[in-house]
Amino acid sequence: MAFFDKFAKGFSMAVAYIAYISLTLMMLFVGVAAVARALHKPIIGDIEIVQLGMVILIAGALAYTEYKNGHVEVGIIVDHFPSTIQKILNIFSLILTVIFSLTVAYAFYTKFDAQHSSVLLGYKFYPLKILLIIGFIAWALMALQKITVLLRMKGYEKWEE
Repeated sequence: MAFFDKFAKGFSMAVAYIAYISLTLMMLFVGVAAVARALHKPIIGDIEIVQLGMVILIAGALAYTEYKNGHVEVGIIVDHFPSTIQKILNIFSLILTVIFSLTVAYAFYTKFDAQHSSVLLGYKFYPLKILLIIGFIAWALMALQKITVLLRMKGYEKWEE
């Protein structure tokens, strides 16, 4: 199991680095676009470019957020359950996460259209769709990795990184 743990973490971190790069480039681009607009030389399609960057950022951040246990969690009732019930509910929610993320990845795969492009710039969407598929698969892998860790645990403690 150590191989799967390392692979899931490594794959998720690689996808997260793509998101980091996207965030950095978007930050720089927004700054340049704002200065250009102030100088009355706006960059055509700047909003569209930032929107495309957001797709990369979000797809890459999902698995990393799962790795860091950063998704929103409300435990008002569940925190008072016995640890065994909490463990079962946590595994159940992770299974739902795996099903959801693989379903979304499959939907992007089956609806793949290499000819579809953006309105203003004519940018082809297929590289973004590939990154979305990879991002959702990475999220599923991180959730599966958490399930395997929880199943190997004798007791149960709240997931802390």
